[in-house]
Amino acid sequence: MRVNNLLPVYFSKNLFKNLIFCLFAAGFFIFIIDLIELSRRITKSNDSDLLLAIELAILKLPGMILEIFPFIILFSSLSTFFYFAKRSELIVARASGISIWHLLVPGVSLILIIGFLTTILIQPLVAITTYKFKELEAKSIRGQTSLITITENGLWLKDSDLNNNSYRIINSLGFDRDENYLENVIFFNHSESGQLISRYDADKVFLKPNYWELENIWIYKNFEKTEFLEKKEIRTNLTAEQIQENFAPPETISFWNLPGFIKIAQNAGFAATKHKTEFQSLLALPFFLSSMLIIAAPFSVRFIRSESVNNLILAGIISGLILYTFSNVIYAFGASGNIGPILSAWSPPILAILLGISAIIYIEEG
Repeated sequence: MRVNNLLPVYFSKNLFKNLIFCLFAAGFFIFIIDLIELSRRITKSNDSDLLLAIELAILKLPGMILEIFPFIILFSSLSTFFYFAKRSELIVARASGISIWHLLVPGVSLILIIGFLTTILIQPLVAITTYKFKELEAKSIRGQTSLITITENGLWLKDSDLNNNSYRIINSLGFDRDENYLENVIFFNHSESGQLISRYDADKVFLKPNYWELENIWIYKNFEKTEFLEKKEIRTNLTAEQIQENFAPPETISFWNLPGFIKIAQNAGFAATKHKTEFQSLLALPFFLSSMLIIAAPFSVRFIRSESVNNLILAGIISGLILYTFSNVIYAFGASGNIGPILSAWSPPILAILLGISAIIYIEEG
């Protein structure tokens, strides 16, 4: 009875150790690869700046680790099972009457706890670093000066004039995706030094190629109405695609802020389908991570029955890769609105868990 209690704890400790090792190993290689790639991009756009490349690589690292975290779980699970099989501990466990289920239950419980902590604690921090990375990358590498955000007060745009380095802050209550126009718009025009020059209040503003078309405009200077115009054109570098798709990438928003953001985005005229899918995916993340352990288990049970251990490990990795690819494809369908966000997020882990359990029952119970 004592062995039955100690072995699952021993398995969970080894699983956690391998998880930490795989996490640091993956983080190191990702950082080196991103550092080289970012250095190359910075060199092509500006002068070589190693400190900027290091800063960008550090900011990008948490998001990349979160992206491949399911694979880290898969590798740590396979390595743990392989370690047990190599030391004949699986054979001893089975000989003493302990089945694979005694090891899986604490292992799955550990992964579920890590998954929940990742969703509610780690992901909000990753969202901050991802947002800072995208902002710094846009300014320093791509030279993008226009910023697009959305709040309870509507849509806010920063549109820069590259000719004289001035800029304008634009506020609108909503955006019509079909007609490409803003309603109830205010233009706050600033000089290069940041001083407010004038303000335009317009009923409607249409986004045309390379310019804004304002209708029924009141012009304010020194906080007083000075002129009324029926139409006015202002040059811009913004496009409708930037406003519709890039106003706030879902990976830059905290798990806790996503529901409120989705509601605000819908009130402003945005579908927010990507954000709904991202929210459901974060809810399903602990179960998706657990499915990686369950997928690895059937191949690991075979370790003690077969000499082709390398082939079994390769088969486990390929199965995890297929599951990961399937999950990304389904996520893309959900983000584009072709299938529902709930189906897109929950179908891969549920399917993987059912298939994994079925395979374990078939192998273990015959």
